[in-house]
Amino acid sequence: MSAKQWGGFWLQFLPAFVAGLFVAGITIPGSSLWPWWPNMIDLDVYRRTGAGLLAGTDIYAAEGLPWIYPPFAAFFTVPLALVPLLVARLFWIGLCVVLLQAILYRLGLRGWVLSAATTAAVLLAEPVRETIGFGQLGALLVAAAVLDSMPGERLFRRRLLPEGTLVGLATAVKLTPATVAAYQFFAGRRRPGLVAFVTFVAATLLALAVMPAGSISYWGGLLSGDSGINSGITFYTNQSVMGMWARLFGELSRGGLVASAVVALVGIASAVLVHRAGEERLALVVAGLTSLLASPISWSHHYVWVVPLLALLVLDRGLNLSLRVAGILYGIWVAAAPFKVLPGGDGVELTYAPWQHVLDNLGIVAGFCFVVACGLLAWRARRGDSTALRRPVLAS
Repeated sequence: MSAKQWGGFWLQFLPAFVAGLFVAGITIPGSSLWPWWPNMIDLDVYRRTGAGLLAGTDIYAAEGLPWIYPPFAAFFTVPLALVPLLVARLFWIGLCVVLLQAILYRLGLRGWVLSAATTAAVLLAEPVRETIGFGQLGALLVAAAVLDSMPGERLFRRRLLPEGTLVGLATAVKLTPATVAAYQFFAGRRRPGLVAFVTFVAATLLALAVMPAGSISYWGGLLSGDSGINSGITFYTNQSVMGMWARLFGELSRGGLVASAVVALVGIASAVLVHRAGEERLALVVAGLTSLLASPISWSHHYVWVVPLLALLVLDRGLNLSLRVAGILYGIWVAAAPFKVLPGGDGVELTYAPWQHVLDNLGIVAGFCFVVACGLLAWRARRGDSTALRRPVLAS
C-alpha cells in the first residue's frame, strides 16, 4: 500500500476504533472508561485457554467460565496468552473493527461512508457492542463467511486461499458456520462446500493429534448432548429456537431439538432457493441467520450477522420492497435488543408473563419468518414470477 492508501486506511479506521474503546469501557459490568480498563470476560477465557494449552493442562477443566469451543479453536488463543493483557485487549478491539470494515467494504461501502457505517455499527448495534465488550469472536465468524464467499470487490486481485477454506476453519472453531458450507454444497457450488468440509475435518484431526484427551472429552460430550453450558439455554439472551422452546415449555426436550433441526433444514433450503434465484449475497446472509436460529445457544451478541443484513437491505434498492422493509425492521430489532429490559437469570425466565415471552422471543420468530419469506419469494421467482424477489429495472 502507498502512503496515501495507508493514510486513508487510518482515517477510516480510527473513528470506529475510538468508538470500540468507548463501548469496551462501558458495556460490561466491571469495566471502567476512565481509567480505561474493559472487563473483557471472554477474552480472558481465551487467554487462560492459550496459557493452559502451552502448559499442557486440561483446558476443559479450568476454573471459572468454561472453554466451550472445539479443541482446534484453542490454537488461536495462544498468541493472546503471549502478550500483555492491555495489548491483547487493544488488538482484539482493532481486529473486530477491521473485520467489520472488511465486511462492509465487500458490500460496496467506501471512504467516509465506510468509516461512518462501521462506527455506527460499533455504537448502535447491541451484538457488536457486546462482541467488543466481552471480547467475543462473532465478528471473526461472520467475516470468514463473507470474505470467503460473498460476491463483491476484493482487496486482493487473487484469492489467497481456495474458496471454502475460511468457512471450514470457522466451522472448526465454532460449529455454526457449517450451515454456510451446507447451503453452498446444495446450491450447486460443490467445490467450496467440499473444501469447507475437508478443511473442517483436517483441522479437527490436527487438534485430535495434538490434544487427544481434550478432543475426546469435547466431542464425546457434544455427541451425548452436553454443549458445555446446557444450564444456560433458558437464559433470556439466548436468542435461538431451542432457547425459546426451553423458556416456553420449562425444560430441554426432544421437541426443542426437532424444532432446531427443522429450522436448520428450512433455512438451508431457503438459502439454496435464494442463491438459485441469483441473489448470492442475500443467500449467504440467510444461511448465516439460520446458523444462529438453529444453534442450541445463540447469545444476542452472536448476531453480528445483523451488520451485513442491514447493509445489504439498505444498499440494494432493487430487492423486493416488502422484504427489504421487513428485513430492516427485523435488523433494527436485533440491533436494539429491546428484550434486554427483562429480568434474567436464576430461572426467572420460566416465570415470565405472556407479554414477557412475546418480547423475549419476538426476534426469534421474526428472524425465522424473514428466512422463510426469502425462500418463498425465491421459489416464486424460480417459478416464473420475475418480480417476486427483485423489482425490474426501468429503462431510462
